[in-house]
Amino acid sequence: MTKRPELPEALARWADSPGGRAFCEAARRRIANGGQLDRKMSLTMTPRQRADLVDLFGTSSLSGSAIRLDRANTALLNGAYVLPLRQLLIAVGGPLHTNRGRARYRRIVKKADIQRARSTLAVRISPIPELANELKLLTALSEPASWLPPQDSLTQTRTWVTYATALTAAAEWFQGRARNWKFGERELAVRALGGSKRWTDATKTAFSHLVGLPFSDAVYTADTGIRMLGPASWKLQSLVADVSAARPFVDLPGRAAATQGTLDIQAEGVLLIENQETFQALSRTSVPEQWLCIWMEGYASDALALFLSHLPDIPLAAWGDLDPPGIDIIVNLSNKSGRTIVPVAMSEQLYQTGYMLEEDRTALDGWREHAERQTRTAPEAFRPLARAIARNSGRRCEQEGLHEHVLPHLHGWLQQYIGTSAAARARAQAPWQPRANPKTS
Repeated sequence: MTKRPELPEALARWADSPGGRAFCEAARRRIANGGQLDRKMSLTMTPRQRADLVDLFGTSSLSGSAIRLDRANTALLNGAYVLPLRQLLIAVGGPLHTNRGRARYRRIVKKADIQRARSTLAVRISPIPELANELKLLTALSEPASWLPPQDSLTQTRTWVTYATALTAAAEWFQGRARNWKFGERELAVRALGGSKRWTDATKTAFSHLVGLPFSDAVYTADTGIRMLGPASWKLQSLVADVSAARPFVDLPGRAAATQGTLDIQAEGVLLIENQETFQALSRTSVPEQWLCIWMEGYASDALALFLSHLPDIPLAAWGDLDPPGIDIIVNLSNKSGRTIVPVAMSEQLYQTGYMLEEDRTALDGWREHAERQTRTAPEAFRPLARAIARNSGRRCEQEGLHEHVLPHLHGWLQQYIGTSAAARARAQAPWQPRANPKTS
């Protein structure tokens, strides 16, 4: 790399003057846009900036609101510094590149990156007979101008990262199978993908296509405990857990409870809770007598989503933080489980009652923008809360601060929901709020 030239002290001071900074920035933009240094360049100048330019280039280089770059270059060469204008600009801001040149350079770098990634992947899968056809498709790809994977790959994805990750994992998996070894989910990720948490849903699907097995059959998957309280029991050959008798809660393995033995749900509905303290506070109410209460533990696990998808057709409600992440957590679980989940105790009125987190202006601006997006994209039941957050500059309200306003009334509100018509419950995004204002009830 060429070393940036150093300017004489007096010229460096000029380059940092108001006129010097304005001139150098404008001239560099001109070159970036494909212009030359031998024509007039328009430049809006204050009197101070004009005086700075006259000091270096002389009055003959300026013409109204423009500067004659060819004359400025001559004045600089013939002056005390004997320096061409281009050298001045390089010394001030580094190498000069046109936008077209930058784009061409980026294309060259991208092409090299794609070729390197393809070659690395080809080396990784070449010893695996089961991936011979994938290797053939990979090496037959055209000139590396795009990150798109082969169109006929068994991965059935058009995303390079998903494709490459799935092939890398499959190569390790086939080698393990040849040794009669079955990997665990995270074990395979550590060995093949560089980290235990590198799996995504898309990668798991693409990997399954490559190995010809469902993901849960191809590798050992760890079950996830689900903390719950309420009228339910789980039996295998005999009773494993009586959830209603457990205090303050019991953990059930989510996948096993959903797919093995008998899961007996006597509850009128399921109430999902975002935070642990709020979940445990339910044991001090009558809610668990009729509702199966489950701790979501933030963004829900795949095991919880599977568990909910196997439940009978009973109402599902959720109480989370009254903030954008609280909305996202519930919507995410609803999408993953394929079940409609209605918010409870997350109304605009309760939000106005709550205690707001203390956050700096930058964080608040981010939450306000997030809430504004949710007013357009979230299910209708959540939009009144999102609008209230956006109007309140993005301030967030945690559910723990609302216990006194919610817990004494929660069972009644849930029973109101149960009492609504089946047709009303069937409307996927129908908003529901308690009849009584918690401030006055």
